[in-house]
Amino acid sequence: MRLLFTLILLLIIYNSNAQITISGKLTNNKNKPITGASITLEDTYDGAVSNSNGYYSFTTTEKGKLRLIFSGKGLDSIFYPIEISNSNIVLDTIMKPNKESNDAVIIISRSFTAGSGKNVVMSSQDIYTTGGANGDISQALRNLPGTQQLGEREGLAVRGGDVYETKQFIDGSMIAHPYYTAASNIPSRTRYPPNLFKDVAFSTGGYSALYGQALSSALVLETIDIPEKSEANASLTPLFWGGGLQKVNKEKTFSWGMDYSYTNVALYFKLIKQTPDFFKMPQYHSVDGNFRIKTKNGGIIKYYGTFDYNQMGLRRQSIDSLALKNALDLKGTNIYQNISWKQPLSNNWKLNTVLSFSNNHNNIW
Repeated sequence: MRLLFTLILLLIIYNSNAQITISGKLTNNKNKPITGASITLEDTYDGAVSNSNGYYSFTTTEKGKLRLIFSGKGLDSIFYPIEISNSNIVLDTIMKPNKESNDAVIIISRSFTAGSGKNVVMSSQDIYTTGGANGDISQALRNLPGTQQLGEREGLAVRGGDVYETKQFIDGSMIAHPYYTAASNIPSRTRYPPNLFKDVAFSTGGYSALYGQALSSALVLETIDIPEKSEANASLTPLFWGGGLQKVNKEKTFSWGMDYSYTNVALYFKLIKQTPDFFKMPQYHSVDGNFRIKTKNGGIIKYYGTFDYNQMGLRRQSIDSLALKNALDLKGTNIYQNISWKQPLSNNWKLNTVLSFSNNHNNIW
């Protein structure tokens, strides 16, 4: 009888101290996740901060009627009454911006320091509006402190290093051939347009071990998630023409798109005298496609694939004779495929996986 009484007493003590999990997701009035908001139990030390997908979770041994406080910078605080018993609580909440934040002008610096190295984050708009970059990612980054131009070579070089020491990554996968093929000492453009990416992060040191193939610096490109809306675009200039389409479903859980572009600089080279003697003007064809699928619990699957073709012909002075020139005729194709899956797991674990394929073929005469 005494043993039975002791077991019952221990069971009562265990239940009274059992931990309850409180979890949920924070979103704004546009159903976008809220990152970095604080969730706490009033008058306790129990709480959590929402992650990049808006999810939060914490445990507590408190019991009874309490208030759960949601707060964040630029957001109206919410005091939500709850009653904690023996069951876990799941509470999804919509937070609204406060009036003061709507009237404020916020200036954001896009450079930051990590560890002992320097990191710079640029948006596609930053790249398009950089003078002299002509919408090229690498050219825009060459204007930053710590980088240098090595002759007429394409690529990014950090002072004291060479261009091969800088590696580029799309969604965590290294790009084997980030630039169009060109003749020696004729710089070429980056294959990928800036508007494909959410942010362009360039690190000259202190980057994650995820980018261990990089020796001196890493250029990290993260493709956009689900676009805000469906849209179509078209452009026509004397040097470039192209068009594209992006479609998003009503629930904003799936999108697909494709683009095509053609560039021919013949007219420009006729108007502006060039030092290189081109007998076949540089031309570029590029077509790409993508799709994005949102999975449960804030995960996302993203695919991006591209095919491009370029050609050019160039004459150069022969080193053996002043009367002769050497001719170079170049044609090249490139295929790049990338699919990634990011999925939050339980207990603050996250799955990041990516698979990519690249093939570059050049014919040189």
